[in-house]
Amino acid sequence: MKKITFRTEEDSLGKVKVPKTALYGAQTQRAIDNFKISGDVFPPDFIESLAALKAACALANHKAKLMPATTAKAISSCALDIHKNIDKYYDQFPIDLYQTGSGTSTNMNMNEVLATTVSKKLKKKIHPNDDINKSQSSNDVIPTTINICSVLLALELNDALDYFTMKLIDKEFEVKDIIKSGRTHLMDAVPLSLSYEIESWREQIVHCNQPLLQSAEELQYLPIGGTAIGTGLNAPKNFGKLVSTELNKILGKTGAKFTSNPNKSEMISSQNHILTMSGALLRVASSLTKISNDLRWMNSGPVSGLSEITLKPLQPGSSIMPGKINPVIPEAVLMAMAQVTGHHSAINIACISGNFQLNTMLPLISKNIIESFNLLINSVYSLADTIDTFKVNKKNIQLNLEKNPIIATKLNETIGYDLASKIVKEAYKTNKSIIDITEEKTNLTRSQILKLLDPKKLI
Repeated sequence: MKKITFRTEEDSLGKVKVPKTALYGAQTQRAIDNFKISGDVFPPDFIESLAALKAACALANHKAKLMPATTAKAISSCALDIHKNIDKYYDQFPIDLYQTGSGTSTNMNMNEVLATTVSKKLKKKIHPNDDINKSQSSNDVIPTTINICSVLLALELNDALDYFTMKLIDKEFEVKDIIKSGRTHLMDAVPLSLSYEIESWREQIVHCNQPLLQSAEELQYLPIGGTAIGTGLNAPKNFGKLVSTELNKILGKTGAKFTSNPNKSEMISSQNHILTMSGALLRVASSLTKISNDLRWMNSGPVSGLSEITLKPLQPGSSIMPGKINPVIPEAVLMAMAQVTGHHSAINIACISGNFQLNTMLPLISKNIIESFNLLINSVYSLADTIDTFKVNKKNIQLNLEKNPIIATKLNETIGYDLASKIVKEAYKTNKSIIDITEEKTNLTRSQILKLLDPKKLI
């Protein structure tokens, strides 16, 4: 094992030993030593967005005539290097997620890493607080970073949902002539087309997008410039606007358009806007759960289940039963959606736990919303490709439809509910066809019955 060598750093509490090769300093090391709760750290998405924000803040400080151009450009350049090359720097952000609730430790972690890299670049001392954190507080930096990251991920999820929608449209067209038994309460119901069933999935996905984009629009208002409690102490009055302008230049290709929140206290003292976004993600999770369960049921069998479709075989399904193939993607998605649901519950608790001028569960909120986004984005693409590749078992669908006594519902208009009910019950009891029993118990001719119960007319 390689021996770790240390250097001595100093902060307001005194001296502390820091690994010699670390880019961070004393405050980060204290946080590493103090917070040993989970081993989880802030996700890469968060660190990328935080770095982009620091770049924008440096340029805004220059525009506000608070920082020389050379210093601002050097800070921005180093911050953007982290933003664009997170893998190169990620090990420099090792603080446990479960830390001080404002995320101050991680904000200082970034400040110290940038102070080190910029100092090397300029060959002069750059201070993590006085320079990197100028016109800022952890209390406005961390909530702003959560907003930035959430907006960028919301746009990615929107693209994924659009992709899913197109795959569903393609499948609808492919299966447009197939009629199958409907089901309610997991019991046989009146027929519908397979295309209409898939269209229902599509509409659920389309309507998931609306609250997602509405919430993302709200999150484009940023609290940066509010500093400690939203009043803007130690920051120029136009700092929030300047940062938003620079941030839009940095992230312009993403489609996000950030602006300064007129009341910065709102998004510092409360995280209700993130709760709204989490609710939008919960709706996506609910839709993916419903579709995944439908796919599992429709794929069930292949002998003793519904076997209406066959999902693409991806891997052996059993360590003991030869030839068994399981619906692995829908099952994986269902677990991911359960996790998203759990994240929402934790976000809800965190969002209602704010007191006075600050919510102090920001790290948890950020981790959960980011992980939910990534679970959803990856699940949507996986499920879209699963639907794109499933095969329809037309013979099984036709056989189930022909044996379904509930098609007698159409006879209500002609012979009445009570007589139709007797016909259905006898069909269940005798396993005879609805057509034969209807012909026996009514004055309708067989041709009339066949015309009434034509599956194409039943949908």
